[in-house]
Formats: sequence, C-alpha cells, structure tokens
Amino acid sequence: MKTYREHLKIANLTLDGYFNYGNVLQRYAVCNLLMGLGAEVESLWFSPQAGFLPYLQSHYPWMKDSWDWKTWVKLGINWKGATHKMFFGENAWEAARNAVIKSFVDRYIPMRYDVDFTRVADEYDYFVTGSDQVWNPYYADLEKLFITFAPSEKRIAYAASISCPEIPQDKLQAFIDGVNGMKEISVREQAGADLIQQLTGRRVQVVADPTMLVTAEDWRSIARKPSWLKGDEQLLVTYFLGKRPDSVIESIARENGLQIVNMLDERVFEHYAIAPEEWLWLIDHARFTYTDSFHGTVFSILFRTPFVVTERVDAGCASKMTSRIDTLLAKFDLSDRRGTNVNGYMIASPLDMHYGDVDKVLAEEKQKAKTYLCHALI
Repeated sequence: MKTYREHLKIANLTLDGYFNYGNVLQRYAVCNLLMGLGAEVESLWFSPQAGFLPYLQSHYPWMKDSWDWKTWVKLGINWKGATHKMFFGENAWEAARNAVIKSFVDRYIPMRYDVDFTRVADEYDYFVTGSDQVWNPYYADLEKLFITFAPSEKRIAYAASISCPEIPQDKLQAFIDGVNGMKEISVREQAGADLIQQLTGRRVQVVADPTMLVTAEDWRSIARKPSWLKGDEQLLVTYFLGKRPDSVIESIARENGLQIVNMLDERVFEHYAIAPEEWLWLIDHARFTYTDSFHGTVFSILFRTPFVVTERVDAGCASKMTSRIDTLLAKFDLSDRRGTNVNGYMIASPLDMHYGDVDKVLAEEKQKAKTYLCHALI
C-alpha cells in the first residue's frame, strides 16, 4: 500500500475563479502543502468557462467571432454607453482584476483545465478538496467539491469550510451523502465540525487554513510593492468583501495620520485591480488593516499587522459567516479584535496591538496538518 512518502499524484479542487485573493492564495498554499509531502500536484478547474478568453467574450461582444444584426442595432443605438462600459466601466475593471489574478495563477499554481470528469478518477491517487468555502451550499458545486466522480477511498478534504450555520433543505441530502462519501475530512472551523457531527454523527478534525502553513518570509518572497504607491506614507489598508464602514475608517486615518488604501475600491482603478502580489505587500506594510475578510485577517496575523475584523454587513448567509473567523481569532487569543454592530465596528486603541507567540501556534498547526495528511494519504 502506498504511503505519503512515496510518489503520489494528487489533484486539488477548490472554488474556481480569478476574482478573490484569498481563494487563489489558499489554492497556492494547498498545492505547496501537498508538494511538500513529495506529491505531484495539479489543481483542477471544473467550471464551464475555464479559459480567460471565454470570460472576456462573455463580457465584451466585440471579442466574439461574429455578431448578428441585433447586436449591431443595439450597438448603434447606445454607442457611447456601450463603449464606455466596455473600456472604462465596471466590466473593464473587473476584467483587469481577473487578468492580474490569472497571471498570478499561471505563474505559481500547477493548473489543469482540460479535465473530463467522467474519466479523471483513474488519473490520480487522491483528490483533495479545500480549503475555502468549498462546502458552502449557497454557491459551491457540491457534486464536484465532494468529489463524487471518484471512488470514496480517493476523497480527502483539507480545511473544508461550510461557512453557513445550516444547510438548506433542498441541499441537505446531497450534503449528507457527500460527507458520508469522503475517506477523510478536516474542516476549517469548529462550527463546521459541529454541524457535520450533528447531521451525520461523524467527528472530524479542525485544522488551520493552508495559507497559515506558508511562512511569512515565503509569502514576502512573492510579494510586490504596487508601482502606483509613491513615498513611504503610513498606510491604513482596508479589504472589505461587504460594505465598508467608511466613517470609522476615515476617523482612524485622520486621528493617526494614515493614508487610506481601500482595496477593491470601485472608485479607484489602482485599488480595485490589485495583483495578489500587491495585495500581500500592502497587508504586510500597512500600519493598520481593517477588514471583514477571513484571509484579510489571516495575513494580518501572519505579518503581525495590527487589525480589526468586522462582521460582514450583508444580507442572507454572508452576514452569518463568522464561525471561521471566530475559530481563527480564538486560536491566537485575538477575539478582542472584533468590530461589531454593537461597538460601532470599532475597538479601543485599534493600532495598539500585542501579538502572543504566533510562531508557536503556527508550528503546532503545521504539525497537526502534516499528521492529518500523512494519515489520510495512505
């Protein structure tokens, strides 16, 4: 029987896309984690539009091979609006951000796009799903991300995240069947482990997000200062996937003489279309970070940057995605860095922060991850 010490061929699956920095950085980290065990690794893309050209063509009709007469009429009627949207509007900015993220993926992650999932099961020794919100029933492809196309003995989950407190009724049986079909499971948050045990009776291990198993120095080796950033200003860097509490951010910046960089700011192109390497650099060099993001919090901890993490100001399930951050903060004894609606998304003296023995916790988590994988990959 093979063990992890031998030459294994492993496929990784996670959420597809070139839109989220945490997603691509955790994909990078999972691949590096598995390669560190001596495995040959490829990350599989399963979404219909694998290439970047189909993405652009879906947003820009003029890139398609041909137009029908209706398209010409529409363009003629709204020429100014159409060209502005194509070249200067939100689609163009989104395409630019996708391009720089894809460039990172092409350089650093062994991707495979030409996958026939009706035949791929025999091509790999194991399939590892995770981390990220791969089991979030509201937008994950549960069929692919529970690896139902492969035999159960090949299905491994590393730091899988559910992120929601309950599974909707129409997805419940598929979720239960998916969990029961996995050979080994580890999850990213305690609430996910509790939910799995409640639904299936199965006890699963809680492990660290893979981005935390890459050293800060290794992340710095691929980080890059944005070319548009001039001088040595003290920065307040924000990274919000939901709404930003702008008045609080501006107050902190004003009181502490900080320059604000709102990553994903839809009003400033340079801040919106940041490359992953620049994203890393900004969090590392910020005087203070303000975020509602799990990975924004992870990298603040890795780089020892003072931070506040707020609740997600969104409707629906997104507003309840706190369990993974709760688990993360508790692990590092940083639960007091929470900004909530109750405290006005602010804590006292936000720039004054003492990190405990982060290195000790990270070393323990790295060993736990290795032990789990060594047991799973046999």
